[in-house]
Amino acid sequence: MEHILEVDNLNVYYKNKGRKDNALQHVLHDVSFCMKKGEILGLVGESGCGKTTLAKAILGMQKRFDGSIKLDCDNPQMVFQDPYGSLNPSKKIGWILEEPLRMKKGDKKLTREQWTKRVDEMLEKVGLDVRVKEHYPSELSGGQRQRIAIAAALLCDTTFLIADEPVSALDVTIQAQIIKLLLKLQQELGISILFISHDLRVVYQMCDRVMIMQKGVILEQGEVEEIYQNPKSEYTQLLLEAANISA
Repeated sequence: MEHILEVDNLNVYYKNKGRKDNALQHVLHDVSFCMKKGEILGLVGESGCGKTTLAKAILGMQKRFDGSIKLDCDNPQMVFQDPYGSLNPSKKIGWILEEPLRMKKGDKKLTREQWTKRVDEMLEKVGLDVRVKEHYPSELSGGQRQRIAIAAALLCDTTFLIADEPVSALDVTIQAQIIKLLLKLQQELGISILFISHDLRVVYQMCDRVMIMQKGVILEQGEVEEIYQNPKSEYTQLLLEAANISA
């Protein structure tokens, strides 16, 4: 199976604002991994370990790095923990979802009827009634907003999605619904998902493989069942114990 993402010896640096000599802070250390097309790959680690930094580097939002990132996707998208921050609060949901379709040019340009149809079809895919288009983001629940964020990402015709803690702000019942939705969309559309989380139980439900990160280093990676049953690093063992998952 072809790879959609190949990361090789990636090192990422931040400007250290607290130092007068402009020294850079080394955040990610020699990160290497591959991701197959159609795969759901988990990235697990505590807050501040570098998970979101890796996501930003993949998306081209982090410029201070060495090593290589090869992404076989023209329009990668990201779904955040709190979608409210990524949804324009002054616009109705219909306008937000139509925006990427209105921006298409050339032979990809759509008519109003075509983009309306696509939005309505996507709302159905994510389990929302088309009447939600008349609402503002503030009028929706957290779970509804996350469904809208997923719909907006997929309307950009992406084949690669980064989901950065997409269910951690939701209650357990809604978490299960969003996990089920992402799995359904991945199967229907064949998209690849880099699923970032600190919750090993959620990763177990979602992912094919998992990477464990600590302090900017990938400690181990492999099939979820293998890592959970035979963790190699002490840190992974501690994470499993904290989640009350028996190795």
